[in-house]
Formats: sequence, C-alpha cells, structure tokens
Amino acid sequence: MDAIEWLESLRIQGMKLGLDNTRELLRRLGNPQNDFPSIHVAGSNGKGTICSILSNTFTMNGIKTGFFSSPHLCKVEERIRINGIQISNSEFLSHIEKLHSVCQIKPKIKPTFYEATFLIAMIYFSSSEIERAIIETGLGGRLDATILVNADCCILTPISLEHTKILGNTLLEIATEKSAIAREGMPLISAWNEDESVRNKISESVNSPKLIEWYKPLPNEKMKDEAIGLANLALEKMGLNFKCDDSAKLTIWPGRMQRIEKSNGLEILLDCAHNPSGIFRAFEEISSNNDNIKNIILGCTEQNNFEKFLKPIIEYINLNEIENIILTEPQGGRTESVKVEKLFDMLSSRIIETKIHLEILPLDALNKGTLLTNNATLLCIGSLYLIGNILSVLGLDSGESMSILSK
Repeated sequence: MDAIEWLESLRIQGMKLGLDNTRELLRRLGNPQNDFPSIHVAGSNGKGTICSILSNTFTMNGIKTGFFSSPHLCKVEERIRINGIQISNSEFLSHIEKLHSVCQIKPKIKPTFYEATFLIAMIYFSSSEIERAIIETGLGGRLDATILVNADCCILTPISLEHTKILGNTLLEIATEKSAIAREGMPLISAWNEDESVRNKISESVNSPKLIEWYKPLPNEKMKDEAIGLANLALEKMGLNFKCDDSAKLTIWPGRMQRIEKSNGLEILLDCAHNPSGIFRAFEEISSNNDNIKNIILGCTEQNNFEKFLKPIIEYINLNEIENIILTEPQGGRTESVKVEKLFDMLSSRIIETKIHLEILPLDALNKGTLLTNNATLLCIGSLYLIGNILSVLGLDSGESMSILSK
C-alpha cells in the first residue's frame, strides 16, 4: 500500500472525537506543533474566511505563516499552506510516509483521515521553520485534534446549531464545546451572541474577564467585514502593530462569495453556505449586492432544521423572480447528499413562478444552468462538496487556481 492509499484507507473510520491518538503521535514526531505559536479559530460560520485573512496578513508583514484548514473543496493538499501556497504533492507524499512510519511503532495507531491531515500539517510547518500558524478547528473544539497546538490567541466566530448529534442539541452546549479552545492566560476574541446565557458560558472559558474581547457586528455587516473586525481585534489584543484591512482586499477564500467570469456575459457566483445561519447571512449579502441573478443551482446535505435552511432561499427566489432553480446532489462528500426528489417536495409548493429542474450530477446541473443563463449571474450555493464539484468541473482545482492571495 503506497502513501496515498494508506491515507485514503483512513477515511473508512469516519469521525472520532478524542485526543489520545493524536497526542501520542505528536509525541512520537517530537511535538512539532510546539515549534511555533498558533492562532486557533473555532465557530460555526466564517472560520475559513478569518483564517485566510489572518494568514495573508502575517505573510504580507514578512512573517512565514502556516495555515491549516478543513475540509477541502477539491484536493486534500488545500488544507495545508505556507504563505498562502498549498503544500506540493511531493512534499505531501513525503510527510504522509513519515507519519505512516510512526503509526507503525508498537502499539500501532490508526488515526482518522482528519487527524492524519492535521499531523501532516504539523510536520510540514515544523520542518519548514514557520514563524506563525493559523489553525482552523475541524469540529467543535474541546475534543478536536487542533486543540493540541500551542496557541497564544483564540478566536470564536459566530456559533449556531450544527452537528447536534455530536456537539449537543442546544446553543449553550455547542458554545461549551467550541469555547473550550480558550487557553489559560491567553486572549479569547469572540463574536457577540445575543443570548446572554451563551455569552456567560463563553466568558467562563477564560480565567480572567480581561482576557476576553467581544466583537459586535454592525447592522447588516457583510461576512467578510465581520471577519476583518474579529481579526483586527485579535491582532490588537496580541499587541501587534498591523491590521488586516489591506490584506483582506487581496484575500480570496475559494468557494465563499467567489465570482467567476465566463463568456456570453455569464458570471458564476459560488458560496458554500451549508447551514441555516450561513445561508441566511449569504442571502442577506447577495440581496445587498443587487446581483443580476436569474438562475440558482442548489445542492446540500441533511440539515438539523430544513425549514430554517430553506426559508431564505425561498424568500429570495419569490422576491427576485428567479427564472430557474436547478436541484442537484453533491458528489464525493463524507456526508450523504439530500436527494433531489426530497428537495423538490419541500420547494415545489412554495415557489411561485420559478421552474424547478432536477439534475442529479453537479456537472449536468452546471451545464443546464450555463445554457439557461445569458448576460446574468448563475448562483451555485449549498454544500461544500457541491462547490468543490463545480470548481473541479470548471477546471479551477489546481494549486494556482485555489490560491488565497490575489496577485
């Protein structure tokens, strides 16, 4: 079994919360995560955006910066970057082999796929002698492998009900899991939450009220602006003399409000708003931009609250006289896609004049949407897997195409 086959074989384990395996493998590797300070980011929405902005900010200020994120859209190498550039395939393979070798030491350890990618990132960052890392939490915080990094600042983005089978059924339980990333004696920057009990729970995660700073967004503030505000507050709390405003203008976080110009006046707008709060914020921003959207491609995974997820979509379609909505099923993801027939049943009686098309494969959905859209914008929205599918179909899945720093 070669290195890639071994890594891929780890997928069958699925998700497994807990730190014992990762902690032991880090020990066998010489604890590479302690060779550099990290900013650790958790939350439900906007984690990747703030992390990409912070990564570019440190890079543009001459600081060699590693960035670990998950999941990936198209290729696994996207999860691991230095100065915004994703790890090369050859380096990725060599570090998989190093990880595999320490996994074979008795007692043998079989990490999850996610844990393996995190460990490979730590090996790569350490061997490359980075000066700073930006680390995005995978799921939750308290039992996520990334909590083992040496963090000197933590950031909590807006939280919402998600992954309730794992993180808890209430916002309070989820806040408990995510705010557990707070490190003793280190600052915690948190997005404001309207629920006082949630704010109190987040405050309990730090041992001094002086360590926590709240960021309260302005009314109708865009997601990227909120990320900039949180990032700037973190830099200020860390005593750094630079800000994120200039680097944010040059930051491209693929699949998040990403615009692609095509021929015949066609623009494709991609956004992986994959939960109710994310989809609400996405359509709030789309509405404020006055985009000339005529057609929509939608594909998603199961939701904790489908009514809440679909409501902003339905309202936008009916208010803006959308001509066509094309329902599809994201391919290749860890989580099963919602069948187009199910989406049709939930939408058909609530959409006034818009035509509904069913195309199981995202490739066919994109072809249909392209044919139907002239001199207007085609919106593709929903699952991360859907956006990854679309980018791959468009041939925009190379390392250069997935760059997070505009030239």
